[in-house]
Amino acid sequence: MTKPLTVGEWRAFLTDYNARHIDSEEVREAIAEHRQVISEERLKAGWAGTEPAGEEAILSAEKRLGVQLPPSYRNFLHVSDGWEDIGLVDLHRVGDIGWFTDLEPDLLETWSRFDVFTDHFPLLKRSLLIGQDDGGSGCYWLLHADSVREDGEWTAYEWWPGDGDDPEPYDDFATLVREAAST
Repeated sequence: MTKPLTVGEWRAFLTDYNARHIDSEEVREAIAEHRQVISEERLKAGWAGTEPAGEEAILSAEKRLGVQLPPSYRNFLHVSDGWEDIGLVDLHRVGDIGWFTDLEPDLLETWSRFDVFTDHFPLLKRSLLIGQDDGGSGCYWLLHADSVREDGEWTAYEWWPGDGDDPEPYDDFATLVREAAST
């Protein structure tokens, strides 16, 4: 499975993933156990994503955040402004993404009092929180703004702090999504 980069590649990738996942045994089992991993609204629509984000919404987020988003993530947003349940994570809508420090200040304060994960604070201070799993030990998907490559891509991270693990780096957002969709 190649990683999607362009709008067309994202559309094909997400269409294929959605077809395999939305009616999968895993999703049916979760619903039977009253663990709604995909909302009723999206199940009825047959699409775990949302309507595409417009260029204006993406530009507004970039202005609010003071950065230009990575191309693979921007192109994803042009196909679906958020996504439910990919690799156990829900991707936020573009208007809801933000700096980890702004979206999780209480968590950072708690960690700093107990000297937990403080060695990750430099990474977290310059990372956008683009998705998370609110259940169990929780997972965060991050894009690190200080790792911009020549092609405009940023290093992406998947982090399960409840497991005591370090954030796991991926070359870019597309690689992270591809890996999450394959498990």
